Amino acid sequence: MPLGKLIRNTTLWLTLGVLASVGQAATVTTTFAVSTTISGVCVVSTASTGLSFGAYDPTAVSDTLGSTTFKVQCSSGLAYTVGLSAGGSGTDTARTMSSGANQLNYNLYSDSGRATNWGASAGALAGTGSGLTTENTITVYGRIPKNQYGPGIGSYADSITATITY
Repeated sequence: MPLGKLIRNTTLWLTLGVLASVGQAATVTTTFAVSTTISGVCVVSTASTGLSFGAYDPTAVSDTLGSTTFKVQCSSGLAYTVGLSAGGSGTDTARTMSSGANQLNYNLYSDSGRATNWGASAGALAGTGSGLTTENTITVYGRIPKNQYGPGIGSYADSITATITY
């Protein structure tokens, strides 16, 4: 093969090789972690409208009963307790409503049979969250014992704080 033709062919092959290598894309990869932490949370989604016993009659043959509800939403699987404060009486086993200096005994319970006194820690209601899109209805049951003849006429009230601990 003549030298000129050999140089042309070699140049052609070198040019094609360079062009071929320029047309090939190179890739490099890496991996990285993605993470987050979800902390448990609870919210009171619907506050209570209050527990109204209506009119109390001290001569009635039975206790005066009442109830109210509020709704709690907690993270799925999150354990929580709901405690109720003592109110103005200072003790959650013998609560009192007041009208001036007059007091009327009552108490709050976590069961409809009104057997389990509901306090800040003793008798606190335990639950497990169903997710923040699911409301758990909490019912508070109340009782004013019959035959309380001492308190005078008037409007009696107390204020209770529900505390959700999780």
